[in-house]
Amino acid sequence: MSIGEDIKKAVVGAVEGVGEAGSALIEAVGKVATSALEGVQEVGSEAISVPAELVQSAIKSLGEVGKTGAESIQNVITGIAEAVEKSTIDTTKGITDIARQGLESAHEAGSDLGEAAVSVVRGSINGVRQAGGDTAQALESAVTGVLNGAKKISTEAVDTVSDALGEAISESKEVIGRVLK
Repeated sequence: MSIGEDIKKAVVGAVEGVGEAGSALIEAVGKVATSALEGVQEVGSEAISVPAELVQSAIKSLGEVGKTGAESIQNVITGIAEAVEKSTIDTTKGITDIARQGLESAHEAGSDLGEAAVSVVRGSINGVRQAGGDTAQALESAVTGVLNGAKKISTEAVDTVSDALGEAISESKEVIGRVLK
């Protein structure tokens, strides 16, 4: 089975089992992500593409079961961010990339960009915290990632994401200023 098929099975199984899924979704996605990242050594963009592929597949799967709301997206990101923090992949690059991919995938699934950005950043911080990592660096990396994703979408997306993050996560304002210079 491919990574995409494994993550889809985990997402669909968790959501069908308990609705919004909550911790079941975090756990299911986290197990697949941890398994996929075991033995992955830091080899440039190849290693980083694995977590991004996990995010893309997980959010696409959420869309297929009609669960692209903020809570579901946050739970998916939490599980993957925790796995990245525990892996040999550079956490800064890994979180930046999953945050970018998270926002882009949520956009493709029709999610509200502002809500998705906040969910991705909170999920990244939660996952890194659960793994015992540096949450300040996770905030920096996740905000950078979602803003990079927003830049790929449109200038309006950057404004929407910046406003939503600034309102919901006060600590993000300083990071937003640095990233958008």
